[in-house]
Amino acid sequence: MGRLIIAAVVSITMSGCAVVGAIGGSAVEGLAYLMGGENASFPISMRATLVAVQKGLKKADLHASVLEPVEEGYLIVFGNENLDGKVTLKRQTKSLITISVKVRSGVAREESVEQALVDTIRKKSETVKRYEHFDFGRYRNIREKPESLAKQVGWYLPGTSLEVKPLKDSKWLRIKMPSGKTGYLKGSVAAFAHK
Repeated sequence: MGRLIIAAVVSITMSGCAVVGAIGGSAVEGLAYLMGGENASFPISMRATLVAVQKGLKKADLHASVLEPVEEGYLIVFGNENLDGKVTLKRQTKSLITISVKVRSGVAREESVEQALVDTIRKKSETVKRYEHFDFGRYRNIREKPESLAKQVGWYLPGTSLEVKPLKDSKWLRIKMPSGKTGYLKGSVAAFAHK
């Protein structure tokens, strides 16, 4: 809000071209702030990073709702009735992973929550055992097409919030994946009605 007030005051005292530049710069800074997130890199494997993220979210009473493997790593969505978040895992090398945590409450960015999650994930990453893996035990498969034998494109944790759209005359639901692509879950809207 302060940036918009400054931009308005500056616009009163500056000429036309300078105003556009000043407001444009403030708008870009504001957009970068809203779109930004907390970043960190860990010198561990992707397997260990996934475990640390799952444990870190659980410690904060959050859960990975949807996981989507992407070319460079994973996109993970989480949230509750107050927060919506996304974790991006990007493989830099075999043993160096960069994570980005973005958390919003409505339209406001929650920087302190982002920092707390990164700190918690960092601590959890230091205790991951060689035999530990992300626990997919309760997760359901997300498919590329509304067919049981279609390629798996992700995982969904039942009981967590998810926006779904039923397909007409079908037992499949369409969802938006963290990457923006479309995925499909077998089920009915009634199973998601409590969310």
